[in-house]
Amino acid sequence: MSETEKFNKYGRDWWNPEGEMFALHMINKLRFDYFISILGDVTGKTVVDIGCGGGLLSEEFAKRGARVTGVDLSPTAIDAAKEHAGKSRLSIDYRNCAVKELVDKGETFDIVICAEMLEHVDDLKSTVKESASLLKNGGHYLFETINKTLKARFLAVFMAENVLNFVAKGTHDYNKFIKPSTLVNLLRENGIGVNEIRGMSYDILNRQFKLSNSTDVNYIGYGIKG
Repeated sequence: MSETEKFNKYGRDWWNPEGEMFALHMINKLRFDYFISILGDVTGKTVVDIGCGGGLLSEEFAKRGARVTGVDLSPTAIDAAKEHAGKSRLSIDYRNCAVKELVDKGETFDIVICAEMLEHVDDLKSTVKESASLLKNGGHYLFETINKTLKARFLAVFMAENVLNFVAKGTHDYNKFIKPSTLVNLLRENGIGVNEIRGMSYDILNRQFKLSNSTDVNYIGYGIKG
């Protein structure tokens, strides 16, 4: 099953906090708050949310006054995103297309977001190159993904998919997980210096994710171009 087919099956479940996107809803506020703490006021800023899915992050940025473009290869995800944005009375430019289409049009943005998507691509090097080319000089590249460690394989795949049911079985492929050093090097090759990487850990007692110093499983961070 292709990555697009995986996410097509979620349909309208993107916005169900108790459905198969349960884990995404759990981390959405945490990752948005982190990004905003780095960016500050985003009013009027142009943002592209690559692999936007149903639009959970896109909507948060739109609510803060950013001019958001959401891109995803899954038509059902884009349909769900458009429908929810309409109900929320938010103006977001959602597109069912590949990143390369934006690159070919010469579009650029103040902020590029690659959150919960880099670990799902078939060609990481090309994806980073294309997404980085969309960023203006001085702009922020925001990322969040999963480390390629045995601990991540156990927690993000076995536990999350088979025991805790945070995400549907088959959602993640360990072979596509990314070591922070790999991502840092790829971004550097494309003119982006990484300023910070933080860990995201699950607090079992409080049943929520929190920022931490451990990047063994999930990690989040940002870089600046130029």
